[in-house]
Amino acid sequence: MVETKKKKDIPKIDIYKAWCKGCGICVAFCPTGVLATDEGGYPYVKDIEKCINCGWCEIRCPDFAITVGKKTKEKEKGEIKSEETESERSVAPRE
Repeated sequence: MVETKKKKDIPKIDIYKAWCKGCGICVAFCPTGVLATDEGGYPYVKDIEKCINCGWCEIRCPDFAITVGKKTKEKEKGEIKSEETESERSVAPRE
C-alpha cells in the first residue's frame, strides 16, 4: 500500500515593525528557529518552512507586534465570499 504524506499547511507570520521594540522575546521562544533578528535587533522570518504554528512568538510578544495564522487559500476565500452573498440575499430589501 502506498502512503501519501499530507502536505503541511505553511502558516503566515506577520510582524508589525511599527509596534515592535526589538526585545527579542519572540526569537528566544521560537522552538524551531523560524525567527531571527536583523542588524537593528528586529525580528524577521528566517525559515517559514520550519514553523509548526505553535504561536509561542505571538503569545509572548509584549507589544502584540506578531501574529501567526494559516495562509488563506483561494478556495477558502471563495467559500467566505459565497457565505457573504447568501447572508446579503437573506436580508429583505427596504421599500
